[in-house]
Parts: sequence; structure tokens; C-alpha cells
Amino acid sequence: MYQPRHTKGSNKMERSLLILLVCCVGVNLALNSWELPQTNLLSFVNVELDMEWMSFKKSYNKTYADANEEVRRRLYWEDTMQFIREHNLKYDSGESTYMLGENDFADMAEDEFEKIYLTGLIVPEEEEEYPEALTEPDPEAPLEMDWRPKGLVSSVKNQGRCGSCWAFSALGSLEGQHKKKKGGSIKDLSEQNLVDCANSRWGNYGCRGGWMNNAFKYISSNRGINSESCYPYVGRDQYCRYRSSCVAATDKGSQNVGKSEHSLQSTLASVGPIAIAMDVNHRSFWYYKKGIHYEPRCNPSRPNHAMLTVGYGGSGSRGYWIIKNSWGTGWGDRGYVFTARGRGDNCGVARWASYPIV
Repeated sequence: MYQPRHTKGSNKMERSLLILLVCCVGVNLALNSWELPQTNLLSFVNVELDMEWMSFKKSYNKTYADANEEVRRRLYWEDTMQFIREHNLKYDSGESTYMLGENDFADMAEDEFEKIYLTGLIVPEEEEEYPEALTEPDPEAPLEMDWRPKGLVSSVKNQGRCGSCWAFSALGSLEGQHKKKKGGSIKDLSEQNLVDCANSRWGNYGCRGGWMNNAFKYISSNRGINSESCYPYVGRDQYCRYRSSCVAATDKGSQNVGKSEHSLQSTLASVGPIAIAMDVNHRSFWYYKKGIHYEPRCNPSRPNHAMLTVGYGGSGSRGYWIIKNSWGTGWGDRGYVFTARGRGDNCGVARWASYPIV
């Protein structure tokens, strides 16, 4: 089974040297059993950003174990804010189609972010060999589509520090399919049910990763999935507590979409929200705020995060996919990202798409 690998750029090396300096101070403190005064710790940071730092901590309810930990987090945050400011100058001048913004991740180290949020996807070998084109482009497909106002998309959720993106992606698609077939109001399904019960027997490992089609296989074999209200999300691995009396939806397996943007557009327009996987191991994605995200450094063949495509629009260089993420409403455009469409399958948005058969 393939698990994503990450490469480190020279900017990370420069950042590591800076952080190493502070960490060495921390090690020295421990070895010599004395504390460096807070005023000396502050010599490592830009004091002109004090008010912004205080605002960040208040906005995201940040607390730290000690002064040294806060210095490290402050340095990560300062580096992030510089990255955001430099990019947004390009956005303001029209050189970029999207804007970045501060969020809850801003005080995290890059390797730390990758370990927590980009290890939730395990691509089975057979998926890598799936045919390139299963669905022919539909000339009758509408130029624009958004399933949100049609009631096929549930509210944005937050996976927390659990590698369960695969569960949120899979159930987002199943929620839409179930609503489309059964009618009524959309039902929130239980990601925790998948995390706890769709285990290694199905090729999934809870908070350590999984795959959407494996989730659909479990639901089919199990003859159902519980509702969110019956089996609430806690964001950590637990023993299985599935209740047959709480079945909220079922499926008969899954169907992959042809590996092209034309196929994804046709299927999305006719079927409904589609589970996808993408390469999002880029800071430009982590701090996305609004606009049409395009990352030329993406590797479409190395997905590391699963999400849900709920629509598309625009054309040419302004074409976009509407994608629902599972990092809460404080991330991105109220929990969504509008990513480039028609620009070489940017980040692999169409390469790993599937949906449940209901």
C-alpha cells in the first residue's frame, strides 16, 4: 500500500536552523537547571508583532506549557505570517488567483502539520492501477453545478487531530447519495463509526489513515452506518460501538470515476457530491482563505488528503472546483476551497474520485 512521502524545501532548512537555535537554548536550560528570564526569551522574536501575537492567541484560544514552548510557537507563527504577507502581495497585484490568511494552524511546524493532518490517506495498490477513463465526457453537463443549495451537502465538520479525512470524505458523498435517493432532510452520518469499526480488516486504520472505497465496502458488508447523533465524533480511536438500531444509511459498494476532469464534471453533475483525494502538502493550501487555489508544484500521483467535491463553475483560467474540507469553518472560505479546474488536473483533484452506490 502506498502512503504519501514528503519532500523538504530549502525554506524549511532555513527555518529549522532558526528553530534549532531556540531549541538549543531550551536544552541548555534543562541541563543546567536554571531558567532564562522572559525578557531574554523575547529577544528571539519580533516585538513589533506583540499585539498581533496576543490577538492570535486569544482568537484561537492558544495556551502553551511554558515560556520556551511559547517562543517556539511564536517563531513558527511569525514565519507563517511572513509567508502569508509575501503571497498576498502577489494576490493584490494580480499575480495570484487566491488569498491566504491566518488560521488555527499558524503556530505549527511544517513537519508537525504533515504528521497530524497529512497521514490520513492510505491508497490501496489496486486503486493506482484503475483505468484512466471510465466515464466519457457528457456534452449535456451544465456549465456550473453546486449541490449545496440543493440540500445534498451537510455542514462543514472538523476532523481534529485525527487522520480521519477518508471517513469525512466517504460519508460526505454517502450523505448526498442517501438524500438524493431517499429524500427528506440530509442526515449527518457517523465518521466515528468508521474510525472505530471499519478497521484493518477493511484496509483502514482509524486515526492513522484509511481509504474511501474501503469505507464503502465496510458499510455494505455491515449493512449500514450509524448517524452522527447516535455515534458522535470524538476524534480518537475507540473500540467499536456500532448499533444496528441506529442505522442511518446503507450502500452497495462504490464506483470509481474516470481519471480526468471531464469525467469528474460529468459524474458530479449527474450523481452528486464525489469523494476525492489530492496532494495538499503545500503551505499555500494550509493557509488558503479565498479565491481560486492553484499550486503548480503539486504532484497529482501522490495524494495525501481526502475531501469532497460538491460543485464546479467558471471557465478557462477562472474555472474552479468547489471542495468541502474537514478542517472546520475557520479554515479556508468557511471550510471550503475553490481549486483550479481545467489546469492539468491540479493537485490530482480528478485522479482519485469515487462515490457510493446507493
